Amino acid sequence: MKFQEVKESQELAAPEDNKLEQAEKMDTRRPRLTLEHLGKLRRMREIRKFEMESRKELYKRIYQRPPPAM
Repeated sequence: MKFQEVKESQELAAPEDNKLEQAEKMDTRRPRLTLEHLGKLRRMREIRKFEMESRKELYKRIYQRPPPAM
């Protein structure tokens, strides 16, 4: 193709007609991660980490050796 033909074809194409960017119901493509998604994932990871540490502390208290009998 010549440059003029490419230029003319791009001028005629409307963004609404671009079927590659439009997601359909049966589309299997992964959605794009946004900063909002990344922030939510970070908060979820921090909550899980906090819960695991609190469980470890609870297990230490439950399964600790009993005090020696006098």
